Amino acid sequence: MKIKFKITCTFVGIVALFLVANSIYIVEPDEVATIQRFGAIKSAVIREGKYDIVSEGLKQYESLQNVSLVSERGLLFKAPFIDQVEKYSAKYLTYTSTPETINTSDKRKLDIQMYAQYRIENPAIYKMKVGSLSKLNQLMDDNVYPVVIQSANKLTFDQFFDDTIMSDMMEERRQELNKTLVVQYGIEVADIGIYRKNFPQSNIASIEDKMSKEIQKESERLRAEGDAYYTKSTSETNRREKEIIAKATEESAIIRAEAEREALEIYQSSLTKDLEFYRFIQRMNAYKDLEGKTIFIDEDNAFLKYLDGYQ
Repeated sequence: MKIKFKITCTFVGIVALFLVANSIYIVEPDEVATIQRFGAIKSAVIREGKYDIVSEGLKQYESLQNVSLVSERGLLFKAPFIDQVEKYSAKYLTYTSTPETINTSDKRKLDIQMYAQYRIENPAIYKMKVGSLSKLNQLMDDNVYPVVIQSANKLTFDQFFDDTIMSDMMEERRQELNKTLVVQYGIEVADIGIYRKNFPQSNIASIEDKMSKEIQKESERLRAEGDAYYTKSTSETNRREKEIIAKATEESAIIRAEAEREALEIYQSSLTKDLEFYRFIQRMNAYKDLEGKTIFIDEDNAFLKYLDGYQ
């Protein structure tokens, strides 16, 4: 009897343990989940703070209106065997598009590539409409990518490289997209943008040629401005030089005339005071003029008497 009792207790314990193991499940903080019973979604584990937006989305589908929402994660309970749990990552996922050539509104070509950061917010709708991560990339290609490309086509070339304009446009498109994506697919886009902007290879040569011509044109303009400034500066310098020389010449002439006037006054004053001294000076000048010369004159010549001081 004791052996049978032990076997029975062991069997009951194993069954109980098996039932408990199939009655609990763990949802990590970075996960969301759906619980299905007989193929129908019975409840969903969602992120905290998302109850209102998730419940509003469920109302759009008759088959999901009775889904209960659980915002607590960790150790949770379910009906054993009949409830099936499917968990999904609640982390941000990254989508990158294939390169695309666009035409800006002013008819200039650019090669661009966009990205999007998104995550699953409504696991019930996601399970029903998408079902697997492998389909998400196609979903983004079909819904997010065209909206961004069409918006980019409406910008001018300069606007396309204006960070403020691009940021405002992308935020506006993000909000518009989420109105559809959250309700229809259970995903929410947190950020979208264009992370690669290149000129098409076919345009690079013409762009380089245009840039070269613009640089040459700017160089010629700067050179012409420099030449004009040099000519103006040289003319101004020459004009000032002539003015300074003219002024100095004028002042020199005035000073010389004044000196000659004063010398003449002194000379005339000396003459009136001493005529003999004047004659002496004249003889000295005559001697100076005759220095190194030989002359022959008659002894009765007046000039000889003048030199001797008789006249």
